[in-house]
Amino acid sequence: MKKSIHLLVACLFGLNSLFAQTTGGPDTYGYIWRDSNDPSGPAYNWIDILPLTGAQQVRFLADDNTVGSFPVGFPFHYYWYDVSQFWIGSNGYLGFTNGQISAPFGMIPNVAGAQNFLSAMACDLLFDITNSAACWRYTNPTNDTLIVSWLDVPFYDSAIPAGSGSNTFQIILSAVDSSITYQYKVQTGAPAAGTNVVIGIENNSGSIGLQHSMNVFPPVNYAIKYSYPSNTTFVVNDASTAYNDNTETGGLFLSKNGDSFTMKTSIKNTGNQNLPSYNVFSRVFNAAGTPVVTDNMMCLASTPGQTENITMTNVFNPTTAGTFRFVTNTQLAGDATPSNDQKIQELVVIDTTVAAMRLSYDNGVEAGLGGLNWTGGSGGAAIYYVPPFYPAKVTDLYTYIVANPMLVGYSMVVYDDNGSAGAAGTKLDSIFVAPGSVFTTSWNNIALTAPITVSSGGLYIAWKMNGDGLTLGQNQVAPFSNRVFEILGNTWATYRYRETEDLMINIGIEKISGLGIAESQLGNYFGDFYPNPSSNMAVINYDIPFNVKNIEYQLFDVQGKLITIHASDIQSKSGKLNVPVDNLNAGIYTCKIIVDADVLVRKLVIAK
Repeated sequence: MKKSIHLLVACLFGLNSLFAQTTGGPDTYGYIWRDSNDPSGPAYNWIDILPLTGAQQVRFLADDNTVGSFPVGFPFHYYWYDVSQFWIGSNGYLGFTNGQISAPFGMIPNVAGAQNFLSAMACDLLFDITNSAACWRYTNPTNDTLIVSWLDVPFYDSAIPAGSGSNTFQIILSAVDSSITYQYKVQTGAPAAGTNVVIGIENNSGSIGLQHSMNVFPPVNYAIKYSYPSNTTFVVNDASTAYNDNTETGGLFLSKNGDSFTMKTSIKNTGNQNLPSYNVFSRVFNAAGTPVVTDNMMCLASTPGQTENITMTNVFNPTTAGTFRFVTNTQLAGDATPSNDQKIQELVVIDTTVAAMRLSYDNGVEAGLGGLNWTGGSGGAAIYYVPPFYPAKVTDLYTYIVANPMLVGYSMVVYDDNGSAGAAGTKLDSIFVAPGSVFTTSWNNIALTAPITVSSGGLYIAWKMNGDGLTLGQNQVAPFSNRVFEILGNTWATYRYRETEDLMINIGIEKISGLGIAESQLGNYFGDFYPNPSSNMAVINYDIPFNVKNIEYQLFDVQGKLITIHASDIQSKSGKLNVPVDNLNAGIYTCKIIVDADVLVRKLVIAK
């Protein structure tokens, strides 16, 4: 939706204006730009990426939106940090964090606006199915160049439904010299009165940037190259929280009165200076915002780019069902980028004593923003669920449907997480929901004819549209799970709004034989691992007061993936279980111990 814009200063635009200035900068960090009119500048050389193998069209750009994230394909060095993913803005920019930019477009740099972006032509542009506007992206086979092209994109103009004018331009990132190049092939027309255009780059705090121009259109057959400084005197002291518990800071389900939750986090020196030791502060809040456990630890001194995994001493004991937040902050004095200091993980405590349980990352409140649907009616979404105990039997799937104006059906598909790097893999079930069985503004319950047993890891639960207009509910009540994916065609990607909302897909689970790992009685007969942390061999003593035949252990990483398995006959009811860990990476692992038909779990920390 476009908003009425009133600028304090009237802006005069020069169509295809030539710039008298051919170079600019340096900014505070040391970037400079030169254009194709400068003797030392870049030559204009438009790269047509559409015929190239591997080029991909960027779908679903519209009015004032972003699409992503997409992999850069290589670590691109930008200011004092590396970026590996990006979002594409319909209004002519790339963001290295997900931030929407729309009119009026402010000067660069600007701490009050969006940050961490490349603005090739930040202007009120319009993608719409009624015109030929398109966007394509391409990373070359040697993984050192990324090109994103906006093609035949008109300006937004409320008086002209299909938009006015045409703009074709591209952004090129090169890992060879860390340069950024903008190229302009076509520029005709102008936006509606009262809007502006900005070209430049800006860092992740908004305090540093280099503006090429404002309120002047670039000429055609024109290039601008931003060069990374060969050296810089700018000092950046910056510490960040990389993630909590797992690399996605993905939400977790815990059993009420089950195993305690260990607060573990990863921090990183994201500046360009050696950092002294500083405090890392972790806590778990309940739904009312009251801290139920807090702890802090001084980290080690670090060099630029260095990470450190930290395990707090105090633990969270989940004695009350409900939603909690695990929050970590780095507390470095004089930190350059406060926005990256904090990570929040959603923790949902489930009462596992009941016969049937429903796992949900939303609180059941639909945001009322119209819901999620994909133009063309062939898209979908998914949520990754890891149950709070094993084995767990998945019995039901739930979706909240906002609208279904075309009276179409949809499918619910269940995937194992045995794909590459834990992605969706084997299809375990698929259920079609007929149009007459779709209920709007309410939850739809789909019972599985054959319940699915989960013994480790988790499942991806996908909702797939079978026609236009079908709309899935959105929940925007924090905290958020970071477990949501979008499905466009056959391509899965991280959901573009996963940091600000959860989609309303739930599952129902039950215990098998009334026993979950967290509630196993074997815990009375097994001690804890020692040494813990361990670097070579971890040992656990057991003394079982009844006869057993077999004992087995399974070791899982923090993502729930099976790392190793060992089974053997036991000769005595008491003894030692030896777990070699010398070939494993440092981290926190879960050991599932199976004695005949009974199970228990123990946590094991591996240090190197």
